[in-house]
Amino acid sequence: MVIPLNDIDPGTSAEVVWIASEDGMAGRLRDLGFSPRETVSCVLKRGRRGMSAYLVRNAVIALRYVNAREIFVRPLGE
Repeated sequence: MVIPLNDIDPGTSAEVVWIASEDGMAGRLRDLGFSPRETVSCVLKRGRRGMSAYLVRNAVIALRYVNAREIFVRPLGE
């Protein structure tokens, strides 16, 4: 099942499937490591629509809710 990145809970890992952002933001997210087939893990969530932190390519990256919801992932282990 493919879900928005902001739907995974801390401690959960997933594989990036696609990015639904506009070209400029999609490019920036890819530069940060959110590329298709890349593994990402949620390490911290602040509130329902707050910032979240994700581990990707051995770096922790904070994303706003509006950006995390445009990254679609497949949770690992499904």
